[in-house]
Amino acid sequence: MIINRNKDSESIKSAEATVNGEDFGRKAQHCTRKRTIDEGTKSSNTVPSTCINDSNTKILRTGIDSLYVSYQGELTTESSIELKTLKELAQSNSPEKIALAQYFAYDHGFDVSDRGRHPFAYILRDNWYRIEIAKLGALRAPLAHSQISSELLTLKGPEKAVTDLTAIIEKIGLPSGPPNVSRVDLCVDFITDHPLNAIVDTDWVTKAKDMDRYSVQRQFSGWVIGRGKISARLYNKTLEMNKKPRPYLEELWIESGWDGHQDVWRLEFQIRRDCLRDLDIITFENLMHNLAGLWNYSTQNWLRLSIPNENDKTQTRWPTAPVWESLQSAIWTGNDKLTRKPPAKGRPPTYHYLFHTGLSAYHSFMAMEGINDPSEGAHAFHQAAKRYHDSREHFTGLDFYDYVAQKVALKVRAYNTYRNPPPDDTLHPVDEAMAKAYRKQRDGE
Repeated sequence: MIINRNKDSESIKSAEATVNGEDFGRKAQHCTRKRTIDEGTKSSNTVPSTCINDSNTKILRTGIDSLYVSYQGELTTESSIELKTLKELAQSNSPEKIALAQYFAYDHGFDVSDRGRHPFAYILRDNWYRIEIAKLGALRAPLAHSQISSELLTLKGPEKAVTDLTAIIEKIGLPSGPPNVSRVDLCVDFITDHPLNAIVDTDWVTKAKDMDRYSVQRQFSGWVIGRGKISARLYNKTLEMNKKPRPYLEELWIESGWDGHQDVWRLEFQIRRDCLRDLDIITFENLMHNLAGLWNYSTQNWLRLSIPNENDKTQTRWPTAPVWESLQSAIWTGNDKLTRKPPAKGRPPTYHYLFHTGLSAYHSFMAMEGINDPSEGAHAFHQAAKRYHDSREHFTGLDFYDYVAQKVALKVRAYNTYRNPPPDDTLHPVDEAMAKAYRKQRDGE
């Protein structure tokens, strides 16, 4: 494995004049001119680092936590017909039609939204991607813009995630170039004995004027520094995961030496399109060749944690805190050894949710009816539910089995599990729309 730390990259040194003195406040700090960042290092999203400048700080992983990419090009006529039909199905008042609003590409099943987001007409979603598509002939809008999920980036890596996404986009339309990056969030997870709760505003060396310190139930949880084109977050990741567990992250941390108890912190930089363009990072390929330099720029030029020196009023001359030196020297490498099970493409609830929260109605019914035996309770619940829905058929038009089938079909669409068949073995509305368009073209209409 070739390791390139790039800490003292000459190209980063050329970027010393990183930002001018404009007010960062609510306007955000501006990257002021083009800069060349080192192009010799790629990144794995789960590679642990053993580079430790501070013996009390250990880096567990480096990674891309969020990635937004766009594709120039145009929608095909066939996809235009299909997506328009699916969107109309999603806008229907009929649950049977809404359940059919699904788009399939390779082994992905997306649910199609009933609305778009300007300037995009269509939105497709599953657990891996959120893809926004422009209508055929749209002006001043790319063919597609997509957000890639953090779980996918962590478990499969950014290269594989973008490769799979590109194949989907090529099925939908005709991209005219490589994927461009509109936002990237770089992160480092670490453990440390440094008292991060003791940091005060004046310890930060940055042009940013906007700083927010946060706590959860009176426990210090982190910092947010800057808004807009670039911003930073330093926060307690384990504290955040108490509300939203991510077992796959904990597995990676344990592999890198986490004891399962010590707080894991995350330093994360959110870098948006305008700043990326100022740094001459446009395409996804540009990004992957410049991750080390981009991290150096963020942690050396844009933001630094210092040790205050009361005898020197020039803050930029204050020495760097050892914990920050460790973070600056985090390793970004192209070595990719991801063998873990990939995340599920669908979006179903967890078994924990189903068998805890989801059982609420079941055990409430048992308590109401004075039933203690689970098997007896399940049978009685089923029979009572059937009687209730059958008695309402003259209002709803659905008996118990039709009601359940309708709800299951809607959940199938929401969870991206499989393609719902049309009711009564009729022709799928998309197939019908495509056949109609073909007949018009054949007849010269």
